[in-house]
Amino acid sequence: MAASRWQTVLGAATLVLLSSEGASRGDPATAPREPAWVWSDATASPSPVDLATLSDREADLQRTCGRAEAGLRAVASRLVARKLAGLAYLDADALSQLQRVAGEPHVWPRAWIVSGRALDHEATRQRLSAWGGTFREPGERRCGVAIGFGPDGTEVIAVLAVDAAADLASLPVRTHVGAWLPVDAKLAVPATGARVVVMGPTGRPRTVPTRVDGDHVRAQVALDQPGAFTLQVVVDLATGPRPVLEAQLFADVAPWTELPDLRAPGESAAPPEAPDGVALTAMVETLRALEQLPLLARDPKLDALAQAHALRMQAARTVGHDLGDGDPMRRIEAAGVACRESGENVAHAESTPLAHRALYASPSHRANLLARGFDRIGVGVVRDADGSVWVTEEFAGGRP
Repeated sequence: MAASRWQTVLGAATLVLLSSEGASRGDPATAPREPAWVWSDATASPSPVDLATLSDREADLQRTCGRAEAGLRAVASRLVARKLAGLAYLDADALSQLQRVAGEPHVWPRAWIVSGRALDHEATRQRLSAWGGTFREPGERRCGVAIGFGPDGTEVIAVLAVDAAADLASLPVRTHVGAWLPVDAKLAVPATGARVVVMGPTGRPRTVPTRVDGDHVRAQVALDQPGAFTLQVVVDLATGPRPVLEAQLFADVAPWTELPDLRAPGESAAPPEAPDGVALTAMVETLRALEQLPLLARDPKLDALAQAHALRMQAARTVGHDLGDGDPMRRIEAAGVACRESGENVAHAESTPLAHRALYASPSHRANLLARGFDRIGVGVVRDADGSVWVTEEFAGGRP
């Protein structure tokens, strides 16, 4: 039975891949504090790096990884400093936040860190090349490489990589309520549509009027209240809608100068021993209760759809809505789910709580999580051999 309105969004809490020698994970609560971050004046890409300004080894590793981006290199340098200071590794959401500080708009970062004494350069280069081949999303591979040394001679190499599907014309980080900001994104991959979504300090995310001119996505955005905003560009690819760019905007408030608490409402709603599906459902329900939204009934048909799609993503090693099993609307109709509204969130994350955190942090995903028109949910979670999870959330609302 065809749904009359389809809300489908895509996002991945991308697994942070860390390869290290002698690495330790400290307790974030007791870890040393790092110096405050200094925000870039604007978010923009590309931001080329002159390889002649790098050391020979950094330049060689940069060429091995991909096109150099200054913002990614800034975050990689921070990762080196954190490792040398004994600070805890960062998850994907923290890495994304630090990209925004550096004025770097791309999504789904992957990090790689190696440390030790007298590291063999050729062996390190080969390991980096092998790591880079373990993931591939639509777009051009961009990287930032940084190398540092500790007082005892320990060498730390950090790499941050993204697959850039679009670039963003300069957008100011600091602005004022009511000021109109032009958004101009240049696509690097074929797309059939696009939209700009804005999420403020309160309220549900909203989609602003957006137009596609050839390979450019354009919009005008005005922020309606003081506070921190997230702007996201979502494009329609062959596998479904996908966020490709994000920017942080601060209207009449100062940007934060140390990493904020990124935990999502509901993240700790279930005990650690709870099954993944039960835990994720509890997180969504707690979030909606805190927002004073109607709770969602668990639907066995939606559960089966969600689990089947999570398995398909795991097998394909990619996050998407249509991986040969049809787009979400067709799958819901084929399963005989009667509804007027439907939506789907998908993710790959280090854990179920981190999947929930990333979906909540993404404007287009939060719109589904907080949609008033949904009354049913189905959840599918598949664990990988490395402990990471592939997640699908199916939403449906109303009866035809």
